[in-house]
Amino acid sequence: MDTIWQADCEQFSQLASTQPKYMALAELIEQAIDNKQLAFEQRLPAQRALADALQITHGTVTRAYELLEQRGYVQAKLGAGTYVTKNNSLHHQMQISDLASSVQPLMGQESIIARAMQSLAHSHTDLSELLTYKLNGLPRHQSFFRDWLIQRGFACEKHEVVFTQGAQQGIYSCLSTLCDPGDVVLHEALTYPGFFKACKSLQIHTKGIPVNSEGIDLAVLESICQTQSVKAIYITPNCQNPTNVRYSEARLQALLALSRKYHFFILEDDVNYCLPENWRLPLWQQAPDRVFYLASFSKYFSGGLRAGYLLAPLLWQQQVINTVHAQCWSVSMTNFELLMRALQSKEYQYVQTKLEDEIRYRQAALNSVLAQFSFSAEFQGLNVCWQLPANLNMHYVAAQFKSHQVEVRALDVFSSPSEACEDNGIRFTLGGPATREAFNFAMSRVEVVLQELLMQSDVVI
Repeated sequence: MDTIWQADCEQFSQLASTQPKYMALAELIEQAIDNKQLAFEQRLPAQRALADALQITHGTVTRAYELLEQRGYVQAKLGAGTYVTKNNSLHHQMQISDLASSVQPLMGQESIIARAMQSLAHSHTDLSELLTYKLNGLPRHQSFFRDWLIQRGFACEKHEVVFTQGAQQGIYSCLSTLCDPGDVVLHEALTYPGFFKACKSLQIHTKGIPVNSEGIDLAVLESICQTQSVKAIYITPNCQNPTNVRYSEARLQALLALSRKYHFFILEDDVNYCLPENWRLPLWQQAPDRVFYLASFSKYFSGGLRAGYLLAPLLWQQQVINTVHAQCWSVSMTNFELLMRALQSKEYQYVQTKLEDEIRYRQAALNSVLAQFSFSAEFQGLNVCWQLPANLNMHYVAAQFKSHQVEVRALDVFSSPSEACEDNGIRFTLGGPATREAFNFAMSRVEVVLQELLMQSDVVI
């Protein structure tokens, strides 16, 4: 099928004002495909003609077409041109709408990593350094990531950044360093399931504490501390997973006071994505002697890189590094090298801005769908927590979504296996659908499910 699509020069200029021209052109064509202006098996304009129309170089068009081919949108056919290979309607109908996996949508991370790999491939000195063992990253990695944290406001000049293969390893390493089998570690009643896996492996006893709109229930916490020895508490205060509660400053200060009174440590997990206006410096900043700070780039850039880090109290820092060392000898320095180069690129901030805009759009879209049926939920970053009315059981609701090819999480996934879950709700995540169109298609499925639930809402399930 020959092309009849004409590139919008004004739209291209707007896109090119914030990113390299080849990425802007790729985005323009992606939008045309997603909006069905370019159909399945339709031929893209000849590269020379498109370059002339947009007043850009032929090489820029070539790079854009190559990027689109890497992303699965098009395919070049020798001697015949480049054709659209993405069949949106058929693709979406066959795909599961993943509103369960807490991942970030890809907004151009692939091209940033591709360029980082290309630049690294031409640096033999850097490559040779990466092929050796280093206990906690190369000196340039330590220097770069410490400076990066300082630029964000962290007072970590005297600390070594402890690199981990994702925050899960950070959680395990901190628990392993602090605790012996049989020790008690407290946690929010609903929390990240990986925490329970780490505790089970280390034979640590866990106990959940209820969470209200201000954060963890301090009265319950203190009553436990008065009757038994508590080694630590694990919290996610900036964006609690899965309830989306954001701890108040007063609650954090009171928690810190209790940690000093009863001599327990705080494991502060800051992995979950926050929009810029909702993120704040961690509690670690105020009490680096009591708090272990855990974070990663999984929700902000790429989960597959397995690039996590932590800041430990100085007296415990070397022990935590030794614990990581005992598990994997050394983390992958290549991954941190690629991440460092990605963060240094001009495109990184553009991708972050694009991610922010996409998350705001997705939050508004799901909120609008829920509001049509007089439902409401708590929105924060990538996660949405929907507390269900009493007449709808979360497992029944999750099954209804699954019958319409939508994956969601019932809240008991986030409760301790040894404790009953008192909540009745669903957690959606917004990052699973890879494109805007895939997300909108998922919302159409959600709307159908909600309509069916509303028709059944007079029945207690």
